[in-house]
Amino acid sequence: MNNASSYFLPVVISLLFHGLLIAVLSFGWEAREPERKPMPQFVQAKLISAEALTPKKAAPPKVDLREQRRQRELERQRKAEAEKKRRAALERKKKEEAERKKKAEEAQREKERKERERKERERKEKERREQLERERQSAFEEALEEEEELLEAREDTQAVMSVAQAIQQRIESVLSWPPSARNGMVTEVKINFVPTGRVVAANIVKSSGNAALDRAVLTAVRKVEVFPEVAEVAREEPALFERQIRTTQLIFRVEGLRQ
Repeated sequence: MNNASSYFLPVVISLLFHGLLIAVLSFGWEAREPERKPMPQFVQAKLISAEALTPKKAAPPKVDLREQRRQRELERQRKAEAEKKRRAALERKKKEEAERKKKAEEAQREKERKERERKERERKEKERREQLERERQSAFEEALEEEEELLEAREDTQAVMSVAQAIQQRIESVLSWPPSARNGMVTEVKINFVPTGRVVAANIVKSSGNAALDRAVLTAVRKVEVFPEVAEVAREEPALFERQIRTTQLIFRVEGLRQ
């Protein structure tokens, strides 16, 4: 109670003083046209708690483990599929490259085979032409040789006949027919010469049937003894001498006798 009385008086005095002050101010404001002052702008303040100023941490999102596993599985499958496609493309590229290489090698082998066949055909054709040419040349040479041999044979025959005739004439020049000889009798004699033209042997190869006639022919051969014609052929054509004159056979026929 005493405390309330002690506060009452100051409060009343304070109220009176403030009332008086307000009255004075109001009277003085109206009496002298007070200057118009801009109305002060008031800032409305609002009490904000420290908790409001502190930013709230966002609550961590709720983790869905199954969704994560599903996403990881999908990612793994995507990578596996991409790797599978990459490997398939690489394998396909390798196969295509191997196929191209194989075809190129086959084409090269085929080209080489055709080239070998072409060269072989050309070689065979060349050999065939050369063979034909050789055959023609050989035929020509053979014909030429035959002609030459024929000419030589003719010449040799003529030479041999000439020598044989000369030998026979020389023998007949000294031959005396025996009294028992008759026309038509024939004696064939073989004479062997040496290159000097000398007679080294004389034999009857076909008798006339008349011994006296056969002996007369051999006697005439030995009498001549050396034949210059034979020596000349042996000197100039030794091959002809060896081939046809070294051994000479002559026929002597009895003719012109008076019977």
